[in-house]
Amino acid sequence: MTNKDIHFSKLLMDVYASPTATLKYPNISNWDFSPFGLTEQDLIHSVYLVFDQVLKLPELYHISITQAQLYDFIIDLASVYHNQNPYHNFAHAVDVLQCLFYMLCELGVLPFTNKFLQKSKPQSLLRPKDVFALLIAAIGHDAAHPGINSSNPLATLYNDKSVLESLHAMTLFQLLNKHGIDRLVGDSKSEAYKVVSSILATDMSLHNDYVSKIKEQANRFNNTNSHLDEQDERNLLCSALIKCADISNVARPFHWGTKWAELLVQEFISQGDLEKQMGLPVLPMNDRTKVVLEDSQINFIKFVALDLFQNVANVLNEIEFAADQMKKNLRRWESRKKNIEYEQEEFDIVSNSSTTHMIMVETGIKRSSSSLDLQHHDVKRRPSIEKYPVNNTDDRDAPVYCQCSIQ
Repeated sequence: MTNKDIHFSKLLMDVYASPTATLKYPNISNWDFSPFGLTEQDLIHSVYLVFDQVLKLPELYHISITQAQLYDFIIDLASVYHNQNPYHNFAHAVDVLQCLFYMLCELGVLPFTNKFLQKSKPQSLLRPKDVFALLIAAIGHDAAHPGINSSNPLATLYNDKSVLESLHAMTLFQLLNKHGIDRLVGDSKSEAYKVVSSILATDMSLHNDYVSKIKEQANRFNNTNSHLDEQDERNLLCSALIKCADISNVARPFHWGTKWAELLVQEFISQGDLEKQMGLPVLPMNDRTKVVLEDSQINFIKFVALDLFQNVANVLNEIEFAADQMKKNLRRWESRKKNIEYEQEEFDIVSNSSTTHMIMVETGIKRSSSSLDLQHHDVKRRPSIEKYPVNNTDDRDAPVYCQCSIQ
């Protein structure tokens, strides 16, 4: 570490160790958690709190990481995230970590609630060292994410397979090695495999394959005559949990889910703007003149997220609450869409100016309950909520999943 890094770390230690320090971070054991409004220092400390509790498990006493060492690692990891990204930044990583921590508590895997883990339950396969590796994967799953998903030399480097996820895993392991954490874990090869496989599971191009595997896993656990390979089942459980955590914004309370959706759309249309400037074809989900916030969320929940969460809940019943919240959110998005369509019909009827209506269509301006409405026709600053062309058969038959290609 440089002297500057050491000084910064010690400064944080002094602040957080002070009994009079006032920290601005929400309860990490609350599903209503949100990283919005937190400083990077507060985010770093929230991560520290999660790992500090996990490392107090008796089974992990052999992992002798000092407070300073843990802080140094988290600070270093935070620095490789590109916080200019609206969505894929360190705050998203912290949100995924907290989601995973909360679900593990609900499952009774972590002993920080009054729940007791029953050995007959699938989650009993998860050992403390599995939990530690899974949480490491969660906080590093998007490390060095560039904020765009386009062809570049990385595709060649990683043989065009899980390109971004491979980059994230490589970046994370470099930092684990730099801070000596990989050597402290013990059986580094098996733990390294858990971290890598968990990160690669967040590749949404593999989503349907994982959902199918999780369905089969539910059948195996429900069939008392099934032969279970504990290691395979354990690895699949880890993959299922981190996949849920990665897209958990659609299962959070609606006010936070809406904020995450807006940020993700901002990131996507920034990519679309860049692709247009470069003369490249632009996917509808990245085109500011075609993106509809409500539709993107409705389609993503219906065709991607809900199926995952419901199937995982069939294996791990205790996280059914997340699927229930997602269904409530879906109804809210559908209600918003109906209100927008009704308001648009009214506006079209009362508008006496064809010129005004033409401007609205061309710039994507529309009356909406969405906070993404354009202001002053500033299409570069805010995403459009113009509908997809209804005469385009491809767009109509293939739902646009706003989250599925980059997360």
